[in-house]
Formats: sequence, C-alpha cells, structure tokens
Amino acid sequence: MATDVYEDTLFGQILPLDCDEDSVSGIILLVDGEEEFIVEPDDNGEILAGHIERWVTAEGVVLEDEDELRIKVRYYTLEDEIDYDADDDW
Repeated sequence: MATDVYEDTLFGQILPLDCDEDSVSGIILLVDGEEEFIVEPDDNGEILAGHIERWVTAEGVVLEDEDELRIKVRYYTLEDEIDYDADDDW
C-alpha cells in the first residue's frame, strides 16, 4: 500500500503510547481527541516524552498509511505554559 508523506503543523496533547511502571516506551500526539499520531523517537521525540499530558503545536513530516499516522517532529511549542507576568489581563 502507498504511504503519503507531507509536512504539517498539528496541535494536540502528548500521551504515552505504551508504558510500564516507571518508563514510557513511546508517545503519541492526540489531535482533536481522535487522531493518534505516533511520534518518532528521535531527539525531539525523546524530549517530548518528558512532557506527557502537555499540549503542543508540532511542526514536522507526517507519514500516513492505512494502519497508522506518524510524525517526525522538527519544531514544537509547549502551549499550556502560562506566563502571568506577560499577561496584562491577569
């Protein structure tokens, strides 16, 4: 079957793919509460594994085939950090 490869920007939540008692063996980016993108375990993927349950915007290369969606993250921004000092409305 053919694999689609394209660049995209995704917003979602980092969640564990598989984990045992003390370690996470992989992570996914859950988008819109339904699409699960497996995050490639490269340098950025390893860093994101330390941010389980955080919301991120991730830019990267998506590989899409019949069975799964994967993303190789090039850049990311943690979106749930609140800087109260910079927020004049706070």
